Amino acid sequence: MKKGLNFRTQKGQDDYFMAYDKTLQLWEVPFTERYIETSFGTTHCIISGDPSAEPLVLLHAASCGATIWYPNVAALSRKYCVYAIDLITESSKSILLSKVKTPEQCAKWLNETIDGLKLEQIYLCGLSIGGWNAANYAINYPRRVKKLVLLSPVQILAKMYLRFFIKIMRMGLHPTRENVEKYIGWGSANEAPLPDSVIEQFTISVMNVNPNAAFPKMIKKQKLMTLKMPVMILLGKNEFAFDINKAISVGRSMISNLSIDVIENASHLISVSSPNIVNEKIIQFLDKNY
Repeated sequence: MKKGLNFRTQKGQDDYFMAYDKTLQLWEVPFTERYIETSFGTTHCIISGDPSAEPLVLLHAASCGATIWYPNVAALSRKYCVYAIDLITESSKSILLSKVKTPEQCAKWLNETIDGLKLEQIYLCGLSIGGWNAANYAINYPRRVKKLVLLSPVQILAKMYLRFFIKIMRMGLHPTRENVEKYIGWGSANEAPLPDSVIEQFTISVMNVNPNAAFPKMIKKQKLMTLKMPVMILLGKNEFAFDINKAISVGRSMISNLSIDVIENASHLISVSSPNIVNEKIIQFLDKNY
């Protein structure tokens, strides 16, 4: 596979792809992989579920890849056709060939991917930085998003803590299992250890990613107010990246059609930390008539 701009070296990309495929073995339901050509490069997508079912697009957290949805895909694909898309600006199986420099370009890339998948209107769900991408897309292409789900979304409702960036630096210098788990807010007594393949994939990602997109700036409140579709936000009680109380306050004041909930004993990777609860809440939200 040709090296993308999202990796520093060909070896780093090759090592990441091998780790990615190991994690993909955790996928509990049949899947297909597709590559979609866009003006920014080639997008990789994992597809599970009945192709005739309503489409649910999932956008992953930073350095995780679409494989991070392994605890969720079985439940979600029973009801929807799930499209787990690899962000082209992250270390993933998508191949970045042209730099993405603005939020509008991020949205354009995703829109071209959705066009390539031949989807019209979608349910859209994003985790962490995937939540930022999902909200940014819904703001730029509101007619294509029927409902929006944001899980632990960063740079939308509350700025990230300084200590979050310190964790990133510590992990980058010493990418041990302990530091990786601390970075993603893992390790409480209520959470089982992450699979080895997930730790390996995450570690290789951190050591080899070549950032080629501007770090997401806070979405302006005026833009949040343009979101008119039903929106659900789920936050973990043990969130480490930002102040959830501020996020709740801003969300309720800026988003008109909003439901928001806090999951006890859940950390930043909320869909992995509390998958059964999150899966159930997503399905209930998508099924509800508004």
